[in-house]
Amino acid sequence: MHAVLITFTSSASLADVAEPFERYAYALQAIPGLVMKTWIADDTTLGGFHIFTDRASADAYLGGDLLATVANNPVFSNFVIRHFDVVDSLSALNGSPIAQAA
Repeated sequence: MHAVLITFTSSASLADVAEPFERYAYALQAIPGLVMKTWIADDTTLGGFHIFTDRASADAYLGGDLLATVANNPVFSNFVIRHFDVVDSLSALNGSPIAQAA
């Protein structure tokens, strides 16, 4: 498994982007290799923690059109993308169903 943390600053409130982000969440269901996304928000910082089956799937998403729609939106800025390897064996000990399935 491979994890990607994406954060960015928003000049729009979470309430203002709730509807478009819901549509985005449905569109994420079609992304190959995406196992799950946890949406995060803290004041003006938004983003998500993504789990992919592998790094290649993560890279395909990051280079794809869906994420580009967010990255190219002028109300969003200061994107930070961080990659992480998932330690499946330890995650499984703490009840991660994703790691248990791996």
